[in-house]
Amino acid sequence: MATRIYFYLLCLLCTTTSSFASGLKAQTTSSNIQRVRIDFTMPDGYVRHLLLAFTKDNAASDNYDYGYDAINRDAYPYDLNWMIGDLRCTTQGVGAFDDSKQYPLNMFMSNDGQVEISLDALENFDTPIDLFIYDSHLNTYTQINNSNYTDTIDKGDYLDRFYLVFKNNSDASSIFAKSLATDEITLEDTNISYLHSTKELHIDTNNNFTINNIQIYNLSGQKIFSLSHVNSNHIKVPLYSNQTKYGIVKVETNDGNLSSKLILLN
Repeated sequence: MATRIYFYLLCLLCTTTSSFASGLKAQTTSSNIQRVRIDFTMPDGYVRHLLLAFTKDNAASDNYDYGYDAINRDAYPYDLNWMIGDLRCTTQGVGAFDDSKQYPLNMFMSNDGQVEISLDALENFDTPIDLFIYDSHLNTYTQINNSNYTDTIDKGDYLDRFYLVFKNNSDASSIFAKSLATDEITLEDTNISYLHSTKELHIDTNNNFTINNIQIYNLSGQKIFSLSHVNSNHIKVPLYSNQTKYGIVKVETNDGNLSSKLILLN
């Protein structure tokens, strides 16, 4: 308990003022905690400070951890928070840094307005890391290491649109294109998608084709899933994949036609 309280105070207070920061400098230099501090500038000019802290010994997790995560108690007309389950948080402590992870940034807008997300500081990283704001609706990545994310956002609550990520995966489609065989065709009116709510692969040919085989590859070309002799034109297959962000789904029909599609798995 004492360790968690120390973590909480150390993360929240160490840059509150320059004098306080210098007072803790000796304690934090060799700290086990790596910090990412970002600022959200609201349309009315107020700034929300957010902290993401990595524990090298995995003392915290991606779930809510008492003493590591700080719940937002404010009621601002505009806001940006980490979302941990159903909890809106201003500080989130997680495990060791992993550049494949992504952390939701939920935005709340009482009216239309221009917002800005900027990097305030990186602390205790041995080498620099890249930071991007990923807009899942527009499929865009904005690096905020040296410039800020700015946009005019409509009124509303955005619970699954913005993420803090550490890689730009916008070139995934080009990698996908190179992986396609030259004799593959697009199966007309066929829906290939991943249902995030149920963690299922969904393929529906709308009765135009009969599915024979299904294979999924990661972007390195490794097969991560295979299902043969499906003999159906509609199927849902459970997929519990935490190993890869993108999957290349290849569908073979009974008449030998092939189709591929890149999908987001997690």
